[in-house]
Amino acid sequence: KARASRPAPPPGPPLEPRLARPRASAREPTAGRRTMASYVIAGKADDPAFARAEFAAKQIEAACPNVYFQYEMKHPDAWKDFILSVFRQYDFHGFSDEFGGPLVWTHEGELVGNGAEFVQKICIEKFGMQDPPSLTDPLFRAIAADNLKTVRLARHRQEHGPPFAEKCEAACVRAQEAGLVEPEMFAEKRRTLTCGASLEVWVAGAVQGATSRDRVKIDLGLQVGNVGGDEGTHIVALHPRPLARKQLVLLPQRLVQEVDASPRRGALTSAGSSELQAPFSPDDSSNPEAVGQSPVAAAGPETGRALEVPIRDFRGEPKEDLGLMDFTAAMEVLNGVGGVATWMGLRAGAEFRQPLDTHLQVLSYPLHSQGEDCPLRYPLELLFESALWDGVQQLKVFPFKHSFSALPIREGTPEEKRKLPNVLGQAAFDAYEAAKATFGEGSCSIAFTTSWFAMLPLEPPAEGSAPGEAWLQLPPPHPVALCGIVVAPSLQRGFPETAGLEVGSSTGKLVSTRALEEGIPEGSPEFEDPRCFRAEAASREVRIAARILGCPAELLGVWAKA
Repeated sequence: KARASRPAPPPGPPLEPRLARPRASAREPTAGRRTMASYVIAGKADDPAFARAEFAAKQIEAACPNVYFQYEMKHPDAWKDFILSVFRQYDFHGFSDEFGGPLVWTHEGELVGNGAEFVQKICIEKFGMQDPPSLTDPLFRAIAADNLKTVRLARHRQEHGPPFAEKCEAACVRAQEAGLVEPEMFAEKRRTLTCGASLEVWVAGAVQGATSRDRVKIDLGLQVGNVGGDEGTHIVALHPRPLARKQLVLLPQRLVQEVDASPRRGALTSAGSSELQAPFSPDDSSNPEAVGQSPVAAAGPETGRALEVPIRDFRGEPKEDLGLMDFTAAMEVLNGVGGVATWMGLRAGAEFRQPLDTHLQVLSYPLHSQGEDCPLRYPLELLFESALWDGVQQLKVFPFKHSFSALPIREGTPEEKRKLPNVLGQAAFDAYEAAKATFGEGSCSIAFTTSWFAMLPLEPPAEGSAPGEAWLQLPPPHPVALCGIVVAPSLQRGFPETAGLEVGSSTGKLVSTRALEEGIPEGSPEFEDPRCFRAEAASREVRIAARILGCPAELLGVWAKA
């Protein structure tokens, strides 16, 4: 077929880099080690004959550490061009253009032959190995299937870049090193059992009250990438004040624009400043250090560019309700990193959130405070799995109106397509529409994964009312509460608790007013007039029991729709 040996081959196209396979990696020759022989084995990834030659070579490697094999495993579509280039480079004759492989030769350019010749001449005759199983053995079909999967993943990575999970992790590490993220600090994390289910309360800082900011700038270094099909309907960015290590915000492309990161004095919107600031500052100061944010995070020195993110105006624009594209984008992220997707939409009540928190978010697992040894991904995982198995749509742990259901995958969907983002997105959107049909088009908190959907309908109070004051002091918790993590502000004990009395002893309510607690009748001077005896009218003097922080279900249900 070819000359036994020849001088160094003429210049030609270089061989493609060897694809490292996770099952086993060939040992590279190292300095100081005498290499007895080295061979190149090339073949189509889906070819059982290549799998058999590879299997035999692994046996030699295990028995003879100084023998080195290089595996050139090619996608079937790339095989013909590759092998023809090898024929030209090494001047191998006697092979047709349709040669299917495998082909074996030495690094010196000496041809060994096809797979069967390699096994006979090298494995058996030269190294005294036993004849491997026959080509029809199912083992080699399994190896070939694994090889093809490996090559397809490598090709996809080459064409589309690394998987989303890798992009997310790399962006998270870069942002942490650059000081662009500052995890939310919690004074305390409590764990309680309610109706046999585990719930956690994470106590954060005090609420800053109502906000008037309608947009914020975040450093471009927080951007992870785009999701939402070929169009890239959403930008995925890291949350600068995450509750978990990776808290992602899904920003519709149509709302976000890339702008200069440098603050511009006097650049005001109708609702407040649009200058680059710490997104969760207690005031609108332009000094980043004054609001607990590092200058790196605020100024964006790496890129000089920022993303300007407006609020998602759910209360003012009906079109800003979640749509199919939002759910599809969320499912693409969930398939990539795993976690829980959350969103809170408010039609009324004072706005206490920062602009980023009006958008759809994904919090990656684990979501609990029990450490690495805990097998759960979130506190209510076992309860939810049991409910899905039993088909339960009301959970005893939540003593208020809510909905819970498995994602309603549409009938007739092939099994192999049931995990695709567009299929899961459609199912989540259908579950959302069904919940709205039950509870109405009002305010709500939702949480969902690739297997379930939950909604809590909310009833925000009127601004300026006594409940409105309580809303600002104890707003509804982040929607991640629906999977068992209730984030609450710290509460200072006030009268009558400082006097040894309990709030709610007469009314049974953990969130109340002085008028209700003391039985002050409506219409009386003290009920409405703050000049009577107190600095504030009894009807507006809010009283919140500090012990509510030990009652996560009650915390979650304070603003639930009656």
